[in-house]
Amino acid sequence: MSIGQPDLAAPAAPTSSAGTGLLVLSMDGRILHINDRAREFAHHFMNEPRRLQTTATTPLRHPLMDLFHDVLANLEKHIAAEDWSQFEITRLARWGGGTVRLRGFGIPDQARRQQSRMVLTVDQQPGPSPGNIQSS
Repeated sequence: MSIGQPDLAAPAAPTSSAGTGLLVLSMDGRILHINDRAREFAHHFMNEPRRLQTTATTPLRHPLMDLFHDVLANLEKHIAAEDWSQFEITRLARWGGGTVRLRGFGIPDQARRQQSRMVLTVDQQPGPSPGNIQSS
């Protein structure tokens, strides 16, 4: 199955520096809902040149895209195994001078498998930046 990447560079809207960023995505990568905080986070990574490329031909991956693909792969495994339980994947990422917690939730739909959803959240975290902190 070939999946396009969600368009995280949605039209700009007023932003807020506080609160949780929230994205709801379909299995085919369509953004069904994105709030201002999540849009701000996505916009930050799309417009930061050093994060966009490692070389002239190799783009760096966006942390939300990595999380999206990991949640999607896990969601597809749950559906194939007929495991209808919800799950969560959590990561920490650097953003600006701080740290954000990224959480991805897979919500399989037994009745209509293609209606299964993914919810991604972005929360600003106090404290030191992560090294290679990642949990699933």
